[in-house]
Amino acid sequence: MELFRALGTLIESPSAEHARAAAALGLPAVPTPAEHGRVVARQRYPYASVYLGAEGMMGGEARDRIAGFRRALGTPDREADHLSSLLGLLAALDEWPRREPDPARRALLAHARVALAWEHLAPWTGPYLASFRGCGTAFYEAWAGLLGEALTRLEGELVFPDRLPAALRAAPALPDPRRDGGDALIAGLLAPVRCGMILLRDDLVRLADDAGLACRAGERRYALKSFLAQDPGPTLAWLAGHARRWRSRVAAAGPAPIAKWWSERAGVTSRLLSELAVEVRTPAPGTFAAP
Repeated sequence: MELFRALGTLIESPSAEHARAAAALGLPAVPTPAEHGRVVARQRYPYASVYLGAEGMMGGEARDRIAGFRRALGTPDREADHLSSLLGLLAALDEWPRREPDPARRALLAHARVALAWEHLAPWTGPYLASFRGCGTAFYEAWAGLLGEALTRLEGELVFPDRLPAALRAAPALPDPRRDGGDALIAGLLAPVRCGMILLRDDLVRLADDAGLACRAGERRYALKSFLAQDPGPTLAWLAGHARRWRSRVAAAGPAPIAKWWSERAGVTSRLLSELAVEVRTPAPGTFAAP
């Protein structure tokens, strides 16, 4: 379980201690703080709430759910849903039962370990780790692969519930702009749990290059809105392809029921965006209009 604790620290901003941990784990050289900023801090935010919350942002109900779990265990944390904190707690929940003389307390801690893994790690780590493929930094690609392998081994050791985690059961669907408006669609595309995919700033740069659009500086929301205003057909078609690729990418990312959920949600998003791309090219009364 020390492996989880070490891997958790390595997603934080690089330090001298990281170099020693990376060498011990056989990982490539630790990247610079600037590279960490480009790959992680400004794109792949290591917070569960970003991927499990309906808003696609840190905080909210998704974070409160994890914070409540931690309070019940007596382990509150200011960054309750940060990956490093969650992996550290996972390691601790493996250690504490060995020092616990009370059988009832040991059973409770074992149950908490399963709940942590199933409810608060497995629902989002598959897509999150998949987002590092092709990130251009050997360290983070290797780190994501090693953590994914460790979580897969853990899955084989634990008996998970036969129903989806609460965050996935409660996840709202992607808004249909023909009913909810274009701004609602954009917000949904930036909330992974609603659309089944992760849309990075790097992805939007690729979208601009592929579709011949001007990439507006600023937040993803404004860039995406600008693309849809410039040329909605190619933008929607590119996004449909991105969702289709994510459907394949997450199909085996994590426990089978969770991977299936993410894959199916990405598939629904791809079909909706494909329909919209056709509609904006041949508009009819009542069809989607770009925001």
